[in-house]
Amino acid sequence: MRNSALVVVLVGVILGALAAAVCVRSANVPAAAGTSPAPDVPPSFPRTRAATPVPEAAEVAVDVRGEWSWALRETATGTVVGAGTLRNTTESMIKSWLAVDYLASRESRISAGDEDRVTRMIRSGDDRAAQTLYLRLGGDDSIARMIRTCGLHDTTIHPNWWSKTAMPATEATLLGRCVARGPGLSPRWRAKLLDLMRSADPATAFGIPEAPALAGLHPAVENGWTRHGTWWTVNCLAMWDHWVLAVMVHYPDQGDDHHYGAEVCKSVAQQLFGRIDIGSTTGAGGK
Repeated sequence: MRNSALVVVLVGVILGALAAAVCVRSANVPAAAGTSPAPDVPPSFPRTRAATPVPEAAEVAVDVRGEWSWALRETATGTVVGAGTLRNTTESMIKSWLAVDYLASRESRISAGDEDRVTRMIRSGDDRAAQTLYLRLGGDDSIARMIRTCGLHDTTIHPNWWSKTAMPATEATLLGRCVARGPGLSPRWRAKLLDLMRSADPATAFGIPEAPALAGLHPAVENGWTRHGTWWTVNCLAMWDHWVLAVMVHYPDQGDDHHYGAEVCKSVAQQLFGRIDIGSTTGAGGK
């Protein structure tokens, strides 16, 4: 079954304060939008360029063979725009939280072996490393902490199975915001984690960073993808400057592994940011 979605998002910005007015049209999905309070902890996400302007009159039109949802969140204010009702299992995307939870709970007591385990989990998607950390953190207790800490209200725990935690794209951006600037993690370890996410294996950092509009920005990425039966679950999560973008796709097997979902993620990012000259803002691009 082929579903078509056409989303038009209009957003206005006034310097440091964001006042968003959103108009969304969709053939088959309602808009998902909301705002959550900004964290008390100051941002530690590196800023080497001026804030990218909000995409104005951006169009997102993707003909998806299945279901999808996307959300774009401004990290300072929490303002979010997006569309779609799909709640996907997180798969490896939740590894970003397992890293935050583990580093925050240990801080100065992290051994070289455990630091290597976190590195392998984030850079190369090591599932065994993720399972070890998940169990050390109390299993589902860690996922419950994520729900409380990040202010998630539509995320559900699958008992004893971190990758089957389910959430919509709007809450995936809350997760990304929590990773980028949420409470509990010291500046040192947050910087370390974000650097790991920026230097993830290209085979795992597909989709959003591949959009030409984001060339040179080096987003921090944590994707998740798995084939369940004859359907693929693909999630893309990326953070850069003051943005978090999440795209979730669930579709029948196309015979091309996860690449169809990756192309959907890339297309959404390009359509949202491709109409503005992000290189025209003051400051040099970079990590």
